[in-house]
Amino acid sequence: MAPANAQSQYLRRKNDPYRWMIGLGWNVVDDDGLAFSKLLDYKNSWNYLYYPTTLSMDKYLKKGWSFDGALSYNRYSTSKLINDSTGVKGVFAAADASFKYSFLPRMAYYAQWLDLYFAFGAGMTYRQTMSAPLTPMVSLSLGVNLWFSKSWGLRFQTAGKLGLVSNIWTSKTDYVQHTVGLVYRIKPVYKSNFSKKRQYNWTSKKRNYRRRNNG
Repeated sequence: MAPANAQSQYLRRKNDPYRWMIGLGWNVVDDDGLAFSKLLDYKNSWNYLYYPTTLSMDKYLKKGWSFDGALSYNRYSTSKLINDSTGVKGVFAAADASFKYSFLPRMAYYAQWLDLYFAFGAGMTYRQTMSAPLTPMVSLSLGVNLWFSKSWGLRFQTAGKLGLVSNIWTSKTDYVQHTVGLVYRIKPVYKSNFSKKRQYNWTSKKRNYRRRNNG
């Protein structure tokens, strides 16, 4: 039974959509202190930089699940609303880890280019503007990868992050983070042990025997 189980595992892993996924992009921080209202007020609440500020790496597990890690950097602008105040500036940095579920394996028959997913996890956020700059967070994310080739895609993601403090639902540590960028997936390469080729060269060599003259 061992060869049959190994073969079925090989065939299942061979169909995985990717092995690793690497992402590079831009993040937008909405930390206006209005909880989760006015999410599209980009003129007054969105903080962003013009160069890439997010790096992510995703390891595929199985059955649509993967483990994702991301690092983000940003800066607060004095013209934006930060926790009900303007004229505030400072550094923002975040490290997050999450479990992600992709609907791509279920939707591949209909649209292989459309990869919807959700994720949940935890992380740490550093904000220079806060009285206690370092805050542990939990997060819930919704996103989509739009694949325009077998390896390259475009990612859009929105994450709601809650500070792990006593008043978690109304705390000014809560914020929203949007991400857009490029993703590159590395396809799995698995070698089958069930090839028709002979594995040992010596089994395919013909031995030559010379006749001995007894005369």
